Amino acid sequence: MRALFPFLLLATPVAAQEAALLPASLPPDVAEAILARPDRFADMAADLIHGHGTGGTITPAAIETAIALDHAFYRTRALRPFHESDLDADGSLTTPEVVARAATLSPPARARLMRDHAAADADADGTLSPPELRAYAEAAAARASRPLDEGLMRATAAFDADADGQTGLAELTRALQPLSATN
Repeated sequence: MRALFPFLLLATPVAAQEAALLPASLPPDVAEAILARPDRFADMAADLIHGHGTGGTITPAAIETAIALDHAFYRTRALRPFHESDLDADGSLTTPEVVARAATLSPPARARLMRDHAAADADADGTLSPPELRAYAEAAAARASRPLDEGLMRATAAFDADADGQTGLAELTRALQPLSATN
């Protein structure tokens, strides 16, 4: 059996050997993305640690906060044209307000505002209420966020080699070093 073991290792595809270097808890699509571009994952994880961690480490809670901040950005970006159109600042947006704002925009921006207003007006009464605006913003955030990107962000936590609840740059570098050497 011992003589057979080295043969089995040589017969194993390289991708399977590389995959064995990754934490087993990673979803297959995330593991595949890391294996395809370990350098890109390392850069993304380092940016995540530097931007949202403390002292060169990041916790799973901080990763979730980073993801929530991305969602907040997407919601805000979707709502900005509506807030710029809310002339009386009452939190609702009427058709006359949208028409007044649209008149100041370029033809493509005007068309986009009118189309988005119609899409957000769930009850088709011509007024966007705060719940309609909230639903529109949530839908826009869902369209803009990419589950694989969020999975890659969460994967950073899987590289916590010492199981102290935080992933450091050194842990990440050590884990990815063998992958970088093979690519």
